[in-house]
Amino acid sequence: MEVNLKGLTALITGASSGMGLEMSRALASHGARVVMAARGGEKLDAAHAALIAEGLEVCPLAMDVRDEAAVEAGARWFRERFGAPDLLVNNAGIGSNAPGFVPGRPFWELDPAAFRNVVETNLTGYFLVSRAFVPLMLARGGGRIVNVSTSDGTMVRAGMIPYGPSRAGAEAFSRCLAEEPRPLGITVNVICPGGATDTGMATPAMREEFRRMGRSMLPPDVMNEAILFLASPEVAGLTGEKLVCKDFPAWLERWRAERG
Repeated sequence: MEVNLKGLTALITGASSGMGLEMSRALASHGARVVMAARGGEKLDAAHAALIAEGLEVCPLAMDVRDEAAVEAGARWFRERFGAPDLLVNNAGIGSNAPGFVPGRPFWELDPAAFRNVVETNLTGYFLVSRAFVPLMLARGGGRIVNVSTSDGTMVRAGMIPYGPSRAGAEAFSRCLAEEPRPLGITVNVICPGGATDTGMATPAMREEFRRMGRSMLPPDVMNEAILFLASPEVAGLTGEKLVCKDFPAWLERWRAERG
């Protein structure tokens, strides 16, 4: 997608790998200044260095989305340097790669600490980050939020506790969030890959199953076209939508046709 994002400042959580890293690269490649937020450490440092080496305008922000104090400190840091984000992408998440989670084990054998860890990252993290950064947007006069979710079927499929319920909660949160600041100039939309994606969430067993079936997982850059669209001037005012990224070209064609 050809779009000029010069002058736009974006904050992406979970930006040290996978879809978050690819969305950071896509936005920055089209002129945006991108703040890459993730838990601090070598992984974030390496991701940031890789994009800097590509000549992109990115900077790192060590921020654990589960930690209220860390998120509030991150918002203060952001306000002092950039004012407010034009675009906030809540992407940080964990699933079958979560510590203590064993795929295929019945939920009644699940470690409660593992359940809480997934929910605190995938749902509470969205709340904490939005709670801290929306006031910056309001003070500036508006902004855009994009929350990453999953396919509807994944939310309710057997064996997907706690990942499915955590994403379902985040999607319900997104729908509520789309309504509250709507009159104040803040839009909220949801994106999901539309299938299993080859990121850190994919376990060796998942990859082996896809190989055995002769199928390919979606690439980690599957979200790029949709996030560029949601950052673009063309989409001003769109809110409350869920975009399935593997089907995005067809959705975009219909959307443009309906607009005339």
